Amino acid sequence: MMANLVEIYKLNKQRLDDISQSLTYAAYVTWALGLVIMLHIAAVYFLPGLQLDILG
Repeated sequence: MMANLVEIYKLNKQRLDDISQSLTYAAYVTWALGLVIMLHIAAVYFLPGLQLDILG
């Protein structure tokens, strides 16, 4: 009985580690995307040549 619990624990721990790693990668991608968006906004704001002139 104890051997089965140890094996089950090891399998579940591996699954949790995989999920945790996936969530970590997703967090990094989210931060990177936010950084790219903020850099884009800052570039358009501080470099007027990048702005589109659609009204005139």
